[in-house]
Amino acid sequence: MESPGHTTYGFMPGWIILLAIAAVALALFIARVYRLYQYMRLGPPDDAYDKSARFGDNPQRIRRFMEFVLGQKRMFREPRAGLMHAAIFWGFIIITIGTIELLGRGFFGTFDIPLVSGQAWFLLAVDLFQLAVIVAIAYAFYRRLVSKPRRLLFSGQALVILGLILGLMVTSFLAGAFRLARDPAAMTSWAPITDALGHAVRGAGVTGQAAFGPYAGFWWAHVCVLFGFLVFIPYSKHLHIVTAPFNVYFASTKPRGELAPIDFETAEELGVSRIEQLSWKDILDTYTCTECGRCDSVCPATNTGKELRPRSIILNLQHYMIEEAGPRILAERNGGSAATEEVVREQPLRPLLGDVISEQALWECTTCRACMQECPVFIEHVPKIVDMRRSLVMMESRFPPELNDMFRGLEMAGNPWQYANESRGDWAASLEVPIFEDHIPDDVEYLFWVGCYGSFDNRNKKVTAALATVLQRAGVTFGILGPREKCCGDPARRSGNEYLYQMLAQENVETLQGAGVRKIVTACAHCFNNLKNEFPQLGGRFEVVHHSELIAELVASGRLRLDQPVDKTVTYHDPCYLGRYNGVFDPPRFVLERIESLNLIEMARSRDKSFCCGAGGARGFMEEPAGQRVNEARVAQAEETGAGTLAVSCPFCMNMFQDGIQGRGVGDRLAGEDVAELAELASRPQA
Repeated sequence: MESPGHTTYGFMPGWIILLAIAAVALALFIARVYRLYQYMRLGPPDDAYDKSARFGDNPQRIRRFMEFVLGQKRMFREPRAGLMHAAIFWGFIIITIGTIELLGRGFFGTFDIPLVSGQAWFLLAVDLFQLAVIVAIAYAFYRRLVSKPRRLLFSGQALVILGLILGLMVTSFLAGAFRLARDPAAMTSWAPITDALGHAVRGAGVTGQAAFGPYAGFWWAHVCVLFGFLVFIPYSKHLHIVTAPFNVYFASTKPRGELAPIDFETAEELGVSRIEQLSWKDILDTYTCTECGRCDSVCPATNTGKELRPRSIILNLQHYMIEEAGPRILAERNGGSAATEEVVREQPLRPLLGDVISEQALWECTTCRACMQECPVFIEHVPKIVDMRRSLVMMESRFPPELNDMFRGLEMAGNPWQYANESRGDWAASLEVPIFEDHIPDDVEYLFWVGCYGSFDNRNKKVTAALATVLQRAGVTFGILGPREKCCGDPARRSGNEYLYQMLAQENVETLQGAGVRKIVTACAHCFNNLKNEFPQLGGRFEVVHHSELIAELVASGRLRLDQPVDKTVTYHDPCYLGRYNGVFDPPRFVLERIESLNLIEMARSRDKSFCCGAGGARGFMEEPAGQRVNEARVAQAEETGAGTLAVSCPFCMNMFQDGIQGRGVGDRLAGEDVAELAELASRPQA
């Protein structure tokens, strides 16, 4: 059957018109994408620390691509919205094959794709997916115009994109219907929707040659919408259609809790204070933002009335690069011009820090990683925020004044509060816990890394003692470093003081290696993450377990018996640096579930959807003047369960919740207890 694209119009063949439209559209698309690529390459390479962060581990990257791009797994964290998006995405994969067939026939008159064209499965798939896309688009319009979820921004661009997609589906169905009306012999039950539309058109009396005009009209409309869509994509928020597969593939495969270090011997500037200091992957992240707002919807700062909006951080960087900095920097690097020099003199670029990106917003981040966990296209928000903090701290000495005391304490005393480090082991005196002053004996199973909170904070010293008691009851041989232990450096690194972090971490690594440490157990989620994932950057490779993991292992092996009933209703809080960062969700629950008479109730936001306590990113050492306090918001979520005990497994969380419980005035009906304390109660010898 004759293709409208192969018909002669006057004295110009239709394929020439089609070729002209395609050539113009492709030229505009390629020109825009190439310009965006040039902006992306303005920054330094992203492999200064480790090339495998972006280019190694290809089997893992391929699996992730299959799971999260083709499988759309993260989209289904919100089932209805996920199904909507997946229907559109999967539909486009199938429909794109049909589009290739359509254009091929437009150019060549006859064109078949081997094993696809005319096949029953393909005809059925195209028909059903086109219908699924129409239903999904209708739901998308409903969400944006009627239900209006809070996380969605109203966007005219989004409506245009939805309209273009709907136009593609409708024109495809109608072109097919009039084609079948003209040639009823082509009708097939394997394309039931198009077949039904074709019968309807014939029933209306439009048959034979009379159907060719509408067929050609809808065919050309489909082609024009298609190429219009192609041109519009790289100028719109739907640029992610092009960039998302690459962004997911090149997302870091390093441990989630590992920040890239700075090489102070070669670095000329520290951190990020200019847009061109962001790597190519950082800029690709900004191109890929879908503006879906999932990051904002889970951010503890956003949800408690703070200025920080993770989406705004990414979008502000994107707009600044594309609309302001990128053209200027590219022109300057390419030799510039008199006009460019005049613009530079009259309209200097806005500073990145303090103007494009609010410093207040940067300091409100708890580095909880909820934004990164929810992002369906694997944007890496937290490393960018920390890199900008690094510039503020190490290049400009601009940071919240409360951090002065913390930095001074870490540098001078090895802990954030300037306590005498010689008193680190004082808690252990009555428990006869050995303090290793030299090499650790070979028969010792674990070094107990106590951490700053566990050594100095009165509430958390009780947790430390409880854990030591539990280990002794299980027959575990262990000891501590006492005064030889210093802060692992997590608060320094997350607040942007990378130099101070490396100083502390290097000293600790040398101490641990000198003592012959092999296995480490710690009750602090931040120490756990740091020792496990970041000390290896400095040569410190040890087997590190969290105390909840070790207790669970002791219970499972029978070395620790939880025989005593603990009549409490408990809800468990997943620490960010234990759960989302390191995937430790089940061991603490295993322990709690093995305690007789203990009733465990989950909060609405638990496991990898847990709500931060508010202490991460050194926020535990800063004031929180704006909005609701994050710790009080989390305590309120615990109250909703009706539990009398809020179980934790991190001293940062314990400290924040003690304040949150007091702040909300609910100390008479809610108490914070560590998993180790509950295990100690349950393992007490019978009287």
